[in-house]
Amino acid sequence: MIHIIGDSFAPEIFRQAARHVGIPLCGVEEAQLVFICQDVETDADGTRHMERARYLVSKALMDSAALVVVTSQVEPGFTRKFNTPRLYCQAETLRIKDAFERAIFPEQHIIGCMNPDEPLPIPYWRWIERFPAPMHKMTYEEAEFAKIAINVTLAHQVTLANALSAKASSYGCEWGRIANILRHDKRIGPHAYLTPGDWRESPHLLRDYKTFYETISSNSADA
Repeated sequence: MIHIIGDSFAPEIFRQAARHVGIPLCGVEEAQLVFICQDVETDADGTRHMERARYLVSKALMDSAALVVVTSQVEPGFTRKFNTPRLYCQAETLRIKDAFERAIFPEQHIIGCMNPDEPLPIPYWRWIERFPAPMHKMTYEEAEFAKIAINVTLAHQVTLANALSAKASSYGCEWGRIANILRHDKRIGPHAYLTPGDWRESPHLLRDYKTFYETISSNSADA
């Protein structure tokens, strides 16, 4: 039995996914597995505020003896600070336009653990096996950083698409035809972000871009 916490669209997607595969929902006290799916509050410039996610994780660990899985968009180092092996970080890669499909047919499971070499506890494994996909167990920081790396890569894809589209137009080319060629190249792929636009309108891409280039890059420079 699982309990799902959060007040954004992601918790409802997780509840729908649980119902879809027949996993019962319950209160936090009875749960074997608790998901923290709180969308991290983000300012217009991409600055993230972790207070709500931090509070929900602390409360879940206090209110239940269950395993707790954080899917919120946290920064590297967030999960380890709680210092408990029953806390996991799962990098969630939903997007609004096809969130339910991506929830029940994930490309992969990215799971951060205190002890990556140890097997997943049975309640968590039972959840994962309902959604077959390659599983990558790693440290907390690796899973947290993987989510950021995905979004930074997608942001750069859109930036590149903007530059290529503008240059193509200067030669009278129809960008849609060029993008179709790129999608058929196995090294790029059918799901590449090749539609020109302003990726900063996505708070998720902007948040992780800002984290990488301001917070993480700054910390690396200071090291």
